Amino acid sequence: MRFSHRFSPAHAFKIIYFFVVILLVNLSYVWTFYLLSATHITPISAENFKAYVALIPAISISSLILCDTFHLSRFFRKKPGTILSQTVWFVIVQTMVTTTAKDMLLQRAFPRSVLIFSIIIMFAMLSLWSGLCLHLSHKFYEKNRLVIIGGSLTSARLIRDKIMPLLHHYDLELTDTLIYSDRIGIRNAIMDQSEVFICPDVPDETKSEIILQCARKNTVAYMVPQYYEIALFQSRIINFDDLMVFLVDRMSLKFEQRILKRVLDIILSLLALIITSPFLLISAILIKCTSKGKVIYRQERLTIDKKSYFIYKLRTMYSDAEKKTGPVISGANDPRVTPIGKFLRRSKLDEVPQFINVLKGEMSVVGPRSERPDFVQKFESEIPAYDQRFAVKAGITGLAQVVGSYDTTPQDKLRYDLLYIKNYSVLEDFKIILHTFRVIFTPKLYKRSFHENMEQFAPSATRDEIRASRKKRKEQASEKSSSDDTFSI
Repeated sequence: MRFSHRFSPAHAFKIIYFFVVILLVNLSYVWTFYLLSATHITPISAENFKAYVALIPAISISSLILCDTFHLSRFFRKKPGTILSQTVWFVIVQTMVTTTAKDMLLQRAFPRSVLIFSIIIMFAMLSLWSGLCLHLSHKFYEKNRLVIIGGSLTSARLIRDKIMPLLHHYDLELTDTLIYSDRIGIRNAIMDQSEVFICPDVPDETKSEIILQCARKNTVAYMVPQYYEIALFQSRIINFDDLMVFLVDRMSLKFEQRILKRVLDIILSLLALIITSPFLLISAILIKCTSKGKVIYRQERLTIDKKSYFIYKLRTMYSDAEKKTGPVISGANDPRVTPIGKFLRRSKLDEVPQFINVLKGEMSVVGPRSERPDFVQKFESEIPAYDQRFAVKAGITGLAQVVGSYDTTPQDKLRYDLLYIKNYSVLEDFKIILHTFRVIFTPKLYKRSFHENMEQFAPSATRDEIRASRKKRKEQASEKSSSDDTFSI
């Protein structure tokens, strides 16, 4: 995308968007008046509509302000899910503003029934309009070039392989991968207004210099944050005389947050266990009938302050599944998982018994996913700040789970876990719970195969066996190929 301060078609598009938003907000009230009157749900008089007419200036001005406040008009690199979330907040706050305005401006004849029913109409119209504009916005944003800058070519290529399938969604085309020491190549890329992707292993000093160059040339930069940078997210600004500083608060929940979170955990857990009890009973019967072993699987995990506890899950694997492999993160085509276990994992029903752990105070409904002591010991030795995720209770679901998948790398999961702790709120918990229902219906559960995870997480002796087996299969395939060639000659 080429940025310019001159008036362009993209700017005209934004003005039209603002105008239509104001129009649709007012139309939602007008149509609600008409529907309620036509269906005789609520008696509507001329005095009622006259009160709305008197509020049109206040409604229109507040719509314009809220549209900017919730970034409805910013379509650059936006996803459809973000549009829905922003629209929900816009409609809620707009309704509150209209309610307040009718009382302050003494237009109490404006019916509350219109305010309530207009919420659905307003949300539907604004969502459709914003979705259409998101589609149209791609016409105004050119397919821009992207350059990946890494601490090494290896790290740059790892990032390249990870993000390549997603680039077309963001109107981006990968043109080069560079090492951070290639200052001439980086400068030329930025001068050419290529967007840059900064890998996490780029030194801080160089990272700062690259971002400054991007700012000067008004180009876009993407940065994978280090853990201290996540700690700076939304930090308070304190002034010591004329010295501006960030107050980096403690990476934990406040006392009142812990109390409120515990109350909500108890309420949600009781509701979940009551609602899912018939499904748990049917699942238990199917598990018992299809494979040997206990229905409930207990496994040692670590929660807040690395306290050990036993997590409860419906058994999805065969008994003694890890006897040969040892502790290995699951992946696609995992032979240890039973047929009914695949369904339970897909539907997340295997996680439901963990609500018992929540009632016991060992877990929370939302929080960083609990890990086994073996994995924790391994990750702590390899990943800086990994121990910070134990500042809160482990959760049944979490930000890392709704954004990633079962086998998202521990480094990437940690970034989301720390962001959750840093940015905690009750509202954030409810958003994660709602996103969890979306994840249940996501078709792709794993990003990597079980055998790929075996090579990374299995004990060294097992990994040696895997490599030896793979080498033997390659040699056999090579011998067969040679034999076929000889025969054909």
